[in-house]
Amino acid sequence: MIVTPTLADVPDAPPAYLSVCFFGRFTTSVGGVPVARWRAGKSRSLFQYLMLHRNRVMTRDQLRDALWPEAEWRASSSSLKVACCGARSTLGAGKQPEDSGSPILLLHRDGGYLLDAADTWCDIEEFRECVHEGMQHRSHGRPDQATRSLTRALALYQGDFLAGQDEDWIAETREYYRSLALGVLDVLRENAMKRGDAEAVVALGQRTLQIDALHEPTYQALIGVAGLLGQPEQALRWYQLCERRLRRLIGVEPSVQTRQALQQALNGLGRPFMPGPRDAWPVEGRASA
Repeated sequence: MIVTPTLADVPDAPPAYLSVCFFGRFTTSVGGVPVARWRAGKSRSLFQYLMLHRNRVMTRDQLRDALWPEAEWRASSSSLKVACCGARSTLGAGKQPEDSGSPILLLHRDGGYLLDAADTWCDIEEFRECVHEGMQHRSHGRPDQATRSLTRALALYQGDFLAGQDEDWIAETREYYRSLALGVLDVLRENAMKRGDAEAVVALGQRTLQIDALHEPTYQALIGVAGLLGQPEQALRWYQLCERRLRRLIGVEPSVQTRQALQQALNGLGRPFMPGPRDAWPVEGRASA
């Protein structure tokens, strides 16, 4: 699913001179004005790469390998200069530290390039901060605070990193953020199960399957919820969906844990599920998350 994010889509996003969204379709605004067109071929890709590594010098070799992996060095060296000029022009960026009149600087330094933009908001940067904060709360036994931080992180995850672009460096980074998002969903689902919130478990499960259609722990949780709610037919449907996708996409059968979750649901293990803060999930009825 590709979502075109805007700053308005992200709750409570702070105002900033440079705003960048990497999740879903890439968007940038400078001084509150969306960038509608990028100049000079690879200027957008160069900015994306430098923004991802903001305030760090990226060497010419790193930029060449990422943005011109199949080009001869002589050609890519010239192309790098053109892309840099195009990015500066698009962003209104300065090229020297003394260009203090520009809030954005794209500097040539130590044989490479560096993006210096202090007044900046970026979805992936806040996403990482929220994930780190949420996992810290979790490790210190603060599930409510963890849920708030991780829910914020999930709201920021508006789709795959740079959806629709397929360069190798993008694919690698995309998988990293998918893994983080799946970890967030696992923790939120675990907390929802501890609270006895069946509706949240199902909603989080569906969101997980949008990212990873083969995520068996999610099917196990959904099957377990259906069983605890006294819905064996729904449990069977979740299992069958898991089975079809595994067979079609990677040619394997559901795991032992998934089959056990179904058997427990069909056997009616556990007690009827009654949502509420005091309602714990029976151990024998819980699917492995």
